[in-house]
Amino acid sequence: MADLIQFPMGFGQQDIVARGTTGLKTIYERFDQRGGHPGLLRYYGPYDSGIRLELVPNWNLSSFLRKRPETGIEQRLRWARQITDALCFVHAANVIHGDLTLDNVFLTQDLDIKLADFGGSSLDGSDLLVSVHASHRYPEPLLSTAADIFSLASAHYSIMTGKRPYQDLSEKEITALFKDGKFPETDTLGPTGAIIRNCWQFKYKRVVDVYKEIEDSSQGKSASTASTTNFLPLPLFLLLFTVGILTVITFSKPKARVQA
Repeated sequence: MADLIQFPMGFGQQDIVARGTTGLKTIYERFDQRGGHPGLLRYYGPYDSGIRLELVPNWNLSSFLRKRPETGIEQRLRWARQITDALCFVHAANVIHGDLTLDNVFLTQDLDIKLADFGGSSLDGSDLLVSVHASHRYPEPLLSTAADIFSLASAHYSIMTGKRPYQDLSEKEITALFKDGKFPETDTLGPTGAIIRNCWQFKYKRVVDVYKEIEDSSQGKSASTASTTNFLPLPLFLLLFTVGILTVITFSKPKARVQA
């Protein structure tokens, strides 16, 4: 099933004035040429005065988390990993999203993410046509992959906490804090919190480095879980060991002969 995205009235696909919308065709053609990605809306080609994209039935991720605050940590980590993977593909196609927030991430029936809204994105270094909320806005020039990585950190923070960074502050206050290198506390978020902080502090040059860090963190957690589930807790082990010894002694004790 597809959804029709129409171009503005009076503009064609080549009009610079309308590139923010008509550029979608070029961007999605680029994605399609590279084989597409499960974390992006599937492109079904042009149609009359627009393009056809995959229709996703659920809310955007921001709305979903507001309605389902009880969503578990494993699902949230899965979304963070999926968004990062999708952004790796986007950057490899020489596209800068420019407005990466949970409002622009949609959910399929199976609760997989679809990164969307490339209407103002940059292709091959073209200008961005976006207005970024301060909670996701890179304090340096926005036309860069670093800006997307910064926004990715804020998106991850929103996934893990259910709120935007500095949600209760004004955009002016948030901008000032970010320029001073002051970010929300993330220590309570474990390994994910460290990754978020590193993104905000410009410690990753490529989004693929962020993805590798997430994968390494996930595998470390799995190894830790395996190591704790493969062995019995010490008190229980000692109890079973003692019961085993007593059982052996009981059954190995010679029985007295009964003489007639």
